Amino acid sequence: MIHNKKQLPDIQKKAGKALGSFLVVMALLTVLSRAAANIITPRVTCTAPQKTALKYKVTATGTVKEKQQQAVNTVPGIRVKKVLVREGDHVSEQDVLFEVDMEDLEEKILLKNRELEKLKLGLKDSREKSRLEQQNKSTEQNRAEEDYSRTKESLDAKVQQAYEALEEAQSRLEELDSQSSAEQENLPDSVGEALIQASDEKHQLLEQAETDAAQKKVLLEQAKTEQTSQEVLTALEKDAEEAENAVQSARDACTSADEALETWQASQEALESQSAGEQRQVLADACTQAENAYEDALRLREEGLAAAQRKMEDTRKPTIPDSTPKTTEMEIKTLQTELDKYTALQKAGGQILSPAEGIVREVHVEAGSATGEGSSVTLADLSSGYRYTASIPKEQAEIITDGDAVTIKSADGKKAAEGLTIQSITENKENSDLTDITADIEKGEFNADESAVLYAEKDSAAYPCVVPLEALRVEDNQYFVLTVQETESILGNEQTAVRTNVEVLEKNNTMAALKAEGLDADSQIILSSQKTVKAGDRVRLEEE
Repeated sequence: MIHNKKQLPDIQKKAGKALGSFLVVMALLTVLSRAAANIITPRVTCTAPQKTALKYKVTATGTVKEKQQQAVNTVPGIRVKKVLVREGDHVSEQDVLFEVDMEDLEEKILLKNRELEKLKLGLKDSREKSRLEQQNKSTEQNRAEEDYSRTKESLDAKVQQAYEALEEAQSRLEELDSQSSAEQENLPDSVGEALIQASDEKHQLLEQAETDAAQKKVLLEQAKTEQTSQEVLTALEKDAEEAENAVQSARDACTSADEALETWQASQEALESQSAGEQRQVLADACTQAENAYEDALRLREEGLAAAQRKMEDTRKPTIPDSTPKTTEMEIKTLQTELDKYTALQKAGGQILSPAEGIVREVHVEAGSATGEGSSVTLADLSSGYRYTASIPKEQAEIITDGDAVTIKSADGKKAAEGLTIQSITENKENSDLTDITADIEKGEFNADESAVLYAEKDSAAYPCVVPLEALRVEDNQYFVLTVQETESILGNEQTAVRTNVEVLEKNNTMAALKAEGLDADSQIILSSQKTVKAGDRVRLEEE
């Protein structure tokens, strides 16, 4: 209760002052609270997702080498007189690499010529031998065919004679059965006359054949003493042999005719002293004998012709080919090639020259030793250009492919070759974790054995959401990012960290392409902060 009205204004003044003080204190506390909150709340830097491609860079240190090497060869087995180069020497085209001993070379040429002449003589003999063998084989074939013809003719004649004898015996037996005894006694002796005439003719032919054979034998002996050619001698020998065969055939014919005549005469004598019944039995026996003789003649003909046929077929069989001439020809060709090389080396004065500008990589000869079968000098052929080779980790090799553009710079950066392409990408033979890459360089841009650095860049496909690697976070094998979102509170609008799970589609050493729902071009993704930030924490953006 106010006892004094004069005290009221004083109280009101005090109350107003107190309220003002309170408001000031509250304002101050608010300011202090916000200041404290600003101090405690993490400050963060953010970035927005980019729609871009990932860029890859490959850098490798390697060496420039020759694109190809040449093996300088010469004929083997020649003593080396002087070696004029060492490994690492730079040589020009037609520079002398080494020299051979000319005396040793000339001796080798002499021996090779002798060997070649020997082979040529052997080839001549082999060809002559083959010619004679072929000639002899042809002669054997002809003789076998002639023997077959003569055998057939002789055997056919014997079969015919046996057949005629059989017919005669059968005819006489039939006549005896059809005629009386008186008539039989008065039968003309036509058969006997025919047999006698045939025997006389056969003997005349025999005499002619013997005379002809004797004459041909004399001619052959004369030819042998007069040194007649082998071809003429062979023909005369053939004629003489044919004449002897004709004599034998004539003798066989005479024998057959005489035997037929003797048989007839014997039968006639037997008939004259025998009765009709006995005569018929004799004739019947003669028929049987004639039949047997005819069958024997047929059998002998078949056997004789079969043997002659086999002999003729044997001569027609192909002979085993003689490869000696062909082999000798190959040996001559090989030796001639070697001799040509020896001769060319002799004309060059025994000097082995560099075929191109290059660097000596290997020397396989030394003075006093003989040249070998392989390379005498291995030369880096600089005329063919250069090839850069480097080894890079396998994961880097997966970025590039054959044909990609690269730039090669010297170690000091003063020389560069741009617009080159990768020629090959292969696994390193010594280390499976490395991959070898090569690129060809034109002559003149770099020197052989020079160290250089390769640079290659390649872009991936464009992605709609690409962020720096530092924006990525992982928890329990799950990738996520934190974004800044505004929320309302009693103290006003606040900024809070919000977790968004993502899938990493591809990444390089600085950026990552993401697949995430809820992220767009306006999203503010936290990159860094001065304090650890978790989902749900208040944050404030770092002032730029």
